[in-house]
Amino acid sequence: MTFLRLTFMVALLLPCAASASSVELNFNQEANSVNADITLSPTVSLDFSIGFEKTVGLTEQNFNVSAELISLTDPRLVNRLPDSLLTTLPAAFPVLISVEPDPAKGFAFSGEAKIELYTKSLHYTQGTPLRLFHAHGDETFQDITLMTGSGSYRVRGSTGQFSDFVVLADLRDNLDVINIKLSDLQDFTDRVRQKLSFEAETQLVDLVEEVSSSLNQSDYAQVKIALNELINLIESDNGTLYPDVWRSSDDITNVRGRLLSLTQTLRYSLRIH
Repeated sequence: MTFLRLTFMVALLLPCAASASSVELNFNQEANSVNADITLSPTVSLDFSIGFEKTVGLTEQNFNVSAELISLTDPRLVNRLPDSLLTTLPAAFPVLISVEPDPAKGFAFSGEAKIELYTKSLHYTQGTPLRLFHAHGDETFQDITLMTGSGSYRVRGSTGQFSDFVVLADLRDNLDVINIKLSDLQDFTDRVRQKLSFEAETQLVDLVEEVSSSLNQSDYAQVKIALNELINLIESDNGTLYPDVWRSSDDITNVRGRLLSLTQTLRYSLRIH
């Protein structure tokens, strides 16, 4: 087992912040994982880890994780919130994490990237509105939460692409969140369906439509059945039906990884509904 250790110095963006912070990366090529031990201030620290199904080029030369404290009014955040009133950055954890593989290097992964964030700067309580959000490029942040738990606060999510991650307090009605996640799944399906074989397109479109139809009828039991069938279909594929590679040049769509992220976070919201 090979571990590579690297420390980055990151400038803080909060007003009057003068001290530097550190991001210590531990790479484990055998396990296809990277862990970031991040300290941003005496009161803000976190552990951020990414686990992959398969990787190529997971090294410190072409894979970078950075983090910074940001202002609650930073336009990079505010302009990308899904709801400027009901999704907010916790004052105790104003952290923006960026995963930035070098586009000129050879990093790639297949399937979904599993994300876990752990921090003592926040505290888990039953019914907490804290969620993990992700945004690709300059897009709007999307909830990718798969699990929240104690210790002091732990959250898991997944993605099929990179850039930025934040923890937000999401005060939107959960049914609204469910409908938004379904809409995101439908929109993504519409964008990629023409890239698929007839068999793959038919299976995907039919199951997404069944999820949508059942939700419109408030038949939550059938929604979960159809959604689980869809997730099982995608999980069992090895990239044959649904392309499953993302690379740092960001020129191809990781269909399978994105579908797993979209469907699994929808299932999470249905579970807590």
